[in-house]
Formats: sequence, structure tokens, C-alpha cells
Amino acid sequence: MDALRVCAITCDRYPEDPLVRRTAEAAVSESCEYHVVCSLGEGQAADEVFNGVHIHRIAVRGKNGRPIGRITAMGHGAMLFYWMIFAIKAFFRLARLHMKHKFDVVHAHNLPDFLVFAALFPKLFGARVILHIQDVMPELVAVKAKGRFRRLMVALTKVQERVCTAFADHVVTVGWPFEKPLLERGVHPHKLSSILNSADPKIFMPSKRTEPFLGEPTEDRPLILMYHGTCAARNGLDTAIIAFAKAREVAPHLVFHIRGQGEAIPQLKQLADVLGVSEHLVFTGYGPLEEVADFVVHGDIGIVCYPSDGFMDLVLPTKIYEYSWMRRPIIASSTTAIRSMFRPDSLRLCKTSDVDSFAEAIIELYQNPAKRAQMVAEAWSDYHRFRWELMADRYRALLRSLASDEPIAATEGIAEGEAKMQTGHLVESYGSRDRAVAAVNER
Repeated sequence: MDALRVCAITCDRYPEDPLVRRTAEAAVSESCEYHVVCSLGEGQAADEVFNGVHIHRIAVRGKNGRPIGRITAMGHGAMLFYWMIFAIKAFFRLARLHMKHKFDVVHAHNLPDFLVFAALFPKLFGARVILHIQDVMPELVAVKAKGRFRRLMVALTKVQERVCTAFADHVVTVGWPFEKPLLERGVHPHKLSSILNSADPKIFMPSKRTEPFLGEPTEDRPLILMYHGTCAARNGLDTAIIAFAKAREVAPHLVFHIRGQGEAIPQLKQLADVLGVSEHLVFTGYGPLEEVADFVVHGDIGIVCYPSDGFMDLVLPTKIYEYSWMRRPIIASSTTAIRSMFRPDSLRLCKTSDVDSFAEAIIELYQNPAKRAQMVAEAWSDYHRFRWELMADRYRALLRSLASDEPIAATEGIAEGEAKMQTGHLVESYGSRDRAVAAVNER
């Protein structure tokens, strides 16, 4: 990728956004000149170079005059307003940067989808444009929006998604479950790729990986449940905490560590107090990405209690990849997305939002270390075919193909495993194996 020049755009902060960071550094690792236009957080420099990536930060200030930083953490109305402010500022910043650097590819990360139009000026002068859909907006709005205007808001997000995907030269998603709604809403199969948000080996270094704890839990060495990521109501942590409290009645040497931030934390702490487990539940805030691997290897069982609500059912949780990569067993909701990636023997799947199902799973793994060891081996087998090194190869191949107007081919080393897993998912989505195979072959 000797002469490729790429610019990514995100309303989030950089390098805090893990997906934007790992795609940027994957390109830089093969001599790509890579720029990122992002939101300025408090205390950050307006321009700097980090791990070979040129960062250009845009200040979007709140009522107090301070940089907002992570716009997507705000309320709905304010978030839309500041998204629009950022998109306008990004348009002019990107135009100036393009006149200087002549980008081959501009890579826009949603949310929101309409951020892709910040790439209008480079596109008019020959740059190819990627829209990276980390969250499908219509399904997300359908879950989060309330009141009488909900249907209108969902309809409007579908329209803007259709316009934005038509504007982009290529659309990338973070997993196959997002492909089906995009295909149904008119995105051509040859214009659509998935790059899974796999564990970054620069952060989750193999040298930090340890073997799972397979001993009998004791007061001095309890079994540690863990969760890391956003602590929002939609992530089902209330289910996890209630199940944890119920499991402790049978499994007394059990603790729960949660690392993250979010609006649900005060309610979750209050819930733990009511259930009488607050002294066995540890909350820690966000820190540097590099510390997440230490958190994971310190824990024993990852737990993901996503509900099935039309959006979370489609989400492939990055944390599941990270637990698999660091060789930790996983208890997870039996959602469409999770079943598309892992076989039943690889995880302990539970009924979504079912406290009893999760409590039973916790107790089963607490009492059965051999089961934990088997799950680790099976999950490793499933995940290894989609590890980040292969996803990085896919991203670099996509950049080369777009810049040279060549057909986009499947990356060698991924195709066999992907066909197997993706066809299994599409059978569930499309209703028959013949239709699923046809969908894969059309790609």
C-alpha cells in the first residue's frame, strides 16, 4: 500500500475509539498515510501523530464552553444537534486536508450515517468513500425512541440510511447480522463487506494471555465474573446482577467485576445494595485501552446479558471476541448475532433477559471446571478464523481495491471459515439452506 492516502472521520474521540484505532493502525502497518478527523476531548491536542496516525481534532463545545468529546454519550436531541455541528466542521476540515494530501479513500464511521457527506469534496475530486456502519441506525432508533413520533423517526433514519449508503462507494459493517437489514433496504451485495471488530492483538497481547482458572473456588480465591464496556440499560446488566445474586445462594465464593461507564451505573449500584451483594460487586471506570487486557485475564468468566430487542439481537459484542482471544469461558444471551459466530458448545447460551437461565449457567460453570475448559477450547476454534490479523488483511485489501478500482475479493484465509459460519447465520435469517447458500454465493 505504498502510495495510499486515507482519511477516516468519526464523531468519537481518537485513539479512544477502538475500531477506528485498529483499522487506522492496520493500514499504517503497511506504509499507508493515514489521517483521522475526530472529536476533541478535554485536555487533548488539536493535532498530533499517534502510532503513525495523523490526528486532526475538531472542537465541538457544549454550553459550558468545554469540548464535548464523546458526542454519542449525550441525550438524543443534543446528540443530533452536535452531530450536525461536527459534520459541518468536518466537511470544511476534510476539504482543506484533501487539497493538501489528495486522499485516495475517505472512511466515514457512523454514528451518524450522514457523517459520510463530510467526504463530498474529496469524492468530487476522485476519492473513494467508505461508510462504516458500526450500528444500524433504524433498528437503534426503533429501540431508543419513545412517544408518538417514534414511527416517523424510524422512517426518517431509513431514508437517510438509504441516501448515505447510495452516496458511499462501499459499505462496511461489523458483522453479518447487520448485512440482512442493509440488503433488504437496497444495498447491493457487491457493495457490502463485513469486517468483524475482533480483539486487537496490540492491546490484547498474546504474551498477557493466561490459562483459565480451573480450580475449586474458595474464599481466598473466588470465581470472578466479569463484564467490560458500556453500562447502559440496553446492555442487560440488571439481569446479570440479579442472576449473580441468585447464584451466590448456591455458589458463595463468587464475585462480579464490572469495568466501564454509563448512565445505568447508579441504578446498578442501587440494585446491588437492595440484593445485598454490593460488597461482592466491584465497579471500575474506563481507563486506557491497554488496561482492558489486564482486566480480562484477571477475571474467570465473561458474562454478556444482551436483551433481544430488535437491535441488540443483531450486535456482535466485541467483548466476546476478547474473552475468546484471552481464553476465558463465556456466558451469553442466545441472540441471533451471537449464535451466528459461535457454536452452542463454545458458549453457555441463555434465554435473553431470563434471570433463572443466567443464574443456572453461573452455577453450572462454578461447579464444573471441566466444562469451562471445554468451552474455552471450542470458542477459540470458532474465533481463531476471524482473528484481527485476518480482518486487518481484509481491510487493507479493501483499501487497495477501492483505490485501484479493482473488484473486491474475499481475503484468503477467511473465506472457508466465513462461508461456514455465515451460511449458518443466513439459514436462520432467510429460512432455508438453499436461499442462504445463494445469498453467500451472490457475494
